[in-house]
Amino acid sequence: ILTPEQMAAKVPRGGRWKEMTLDAAADKALAALIGYGPKELAPHFDTARLLAKGLARLRDFAIAGDAAAMRVFGSVLSQAVADLGEMARRKKPEVVREWSRKQNVVPVLTGKNKGHRTQLAADLDAFGVGDATPYRVNPQGKKVPVISTPANALAGHLCKHLADTKAKFRLLKRPVPPWARLASKLPPLSKAVWERWGDAAWACLLDATDRHPEENASLAPLGRKAKDKHDRERKDAAERERVKRRAGYLPSAARRLQNETAQGSRTLAGNVRAEIRQTLREAICNLASVSPAPYSE
Repeated sequence: ILTPEQMAAKVPRGGRWKEMTLDAAADKALAALIGYGPKELAPHFDTARLLAKGLARLRDFAIAGDAAAMRVFGSVLSQAVADLGEMARRKKPEVVREWSRKQNVVPVLTGKNKGHRTQLAADLDAFGVGDATPYRVNPQGKKVPVISTPANALAGHLCKHLADTKAKFRLLKRPVPPWARLASKLPPLSKAVWERWGDAAWACLLDATDRHPEENASLAPLGRKAKDKHDRERKDAAERERVKRRAGYLPSAARRLQNETAQGSRTLAGNVRAEIRQTLREAICNLASVSPAPYSE
């Protein structure tokens, strides 16, 4: 991460920048996108990318310790979220809900006061959050999955990543990884097709972990059942060997035990990896709604 001074040193000097202030240059770039935005390959994609770059710059300055950048960053985001909430409540609710009903989470300003929490519930209702998502995460008189558990959180993040990849597949640089091609062909998530989502999510996870998720400290606990079973089997095998040796049997038992232990170590990683895969697939099945959402992801 660059320091604020190093970032500032990257601002171009001279030439056209003497004739045009940074503010004017930014205004000109945004003005050029106003009419062009709806006609882009993905409508308003370039506009969003430009704004994201600006926010990323502020974020980087803030991470580097620039308090002023943090104040501006927080102020801009707060205003944007406030505008979004106002649109949902009064201005263009049908336009906002067309987007927000498909989201499991939306940005909403809130505070610690009880009145804020009451308003938060009203805002989420105004947004219709989750009413048209393929995920079984909204209370409707039935028990729903706890999305904060490690397995459900991983499944949710991977499914969202796959859905985002599918939506932007045409914009990805070639060659694309195999999991992205799987994502591009996924139907809307539901109980009927969860296995295809599970296969794509597993392929994505393998790609992200160099095919060894069991070596990732955050993912390894998802395979704990396999590790515990392996430890129990080793302990039982060792106890059997001790009993036989005390009885005078198997003079080479120690050597055989060493061989079995080495073989067990080779299979442990594979067993933990398989358990992580099974846990992930079960979580995706658990998150999927019975019926597909009434929209194409």
